[in-house]
Parts: sequence; structure tokens; C-alpha cells
Amino acid sequence: MKQGRKFQRLFISKLYTASDLFKEHGWMRFVGDIIPWLFHRRYIFYSQPIDDPVLLYSCQIPFRLEQVKEKDFPHLIKLRPGFYDLSLIRKRIKEGHICFLGWSGQKPIHIRWIFVRSLYLPYLHRTLILYPGEVYRDEAFTLPDYRRKGVYSYAGYLMRYALKELGYNRLFCMFASWNLSPGTGMRIQFARIKFKIIFVL
Repeated sequence: MKQGRKFQRLFISKLYTASDLFKEHGWMRFVGDIIPWLFHRRYIFYSQPIDDPVLLYSCQIPFRLEQVKEKDFPHLIKLRPGFYDLSLIRKRIKEGHICFLGWSGQKPIHIRWIFVRSLYLPYLHRTLILYPGEVYRDEAFTLPDYRRKGVYSYAGYLMRYALKELGYNRLFCMFASWNLSPGTGMRIQFARIKFKIIFVL
């Protein structure tokens, strides 16, 4: 029964992801870059010290980032249907992982997870080993209507500052190679904040 619910959630999440990518990037990029990547997947793994987070971006809308509390769990589920359920969120929080929820006024618009312990990455079929002080950032998401307004970059700054205050010193993250092609906002952002490429898979 549990396996069935897990498969259903995984299938729904993939449908939402495909729909979101198509709407965000258009059919030419979706067909030309994203679909071919599915048959030859490459990931770029980055590392950045977070001892000195530098503000490089401003946000075009009112925005704040808060660490998720139990009362926020329904917002996570509503923001990403099919991705999360209460049992998954509670399991992650109980294990010590951190979730940030971004707000514009009274509306939740952004999610990003920070994993603070070694974890299994299903898309790589590998376990990522994290040592004390290291964190791995994954599952960042902004509602489509609030993209291209500086939310993602500004949330990254607020996140790094919060992690520094919590005592963490190194951030890892990974991106699909199609999302870091020359000229894209993600590529420019990573060049500006001096992430270091650790390896390419």
C-alpha cells in the first residue's frame, strides 16, 4: 500500500515537473534541450563556502524567507501537489533537515530544502555523504507567477545567511546540465557567486 502511494506521488510529481518545464521554457527549449537530456543525463555538482554570504541581487517584490514550522506543512503540500505529503515532510524534519518557505506578503510562493545529513539521491542511485558543517540544497521551487522577479536569487542569499547563523559552513548543490547552458540566469548567477565545480556526472 505504501509502495503504491509512493509510486503514485512520484508519477504525479513527474507530470507536474514536465508541465512546469514546458510552460517555463517553451516548446523549443523543452524539445531541443530538456528531452534529449533525458536520454543522456549529466549533472554538475557545485560547492560554495557560506561563511560570507554576499548580497548580489535585489528582489522586485516584497519577500521574506522563514524556516518551516509544523503549521506551514499544508502550504508545502499545496505549493507542490504530488511532491509532498505529511508523512514525508514530518520524516525529513524529524531527521533534522531544514525547509525554508518564502513569502510575498501573506502568500507562500517559494520552497527550498536543505539536507544536513547524508542522504540517498534517487536520480543518481548514489548516497551523498555530508560531514559536520556541510549541507546539500535541493528541491527549490517558485510559483510560476513570481519567477523572473529576483525571488530565487534573493532567497539564496537569505538562505545562506540563515545557514551561517545556524553554524553551517559549506553548501553543495547540483543541477542538470541543460539548466546551466551559457547565457542562462542560473549560469550567470553561479558565476557571480563563485561556486566551484566539484565534478560532472
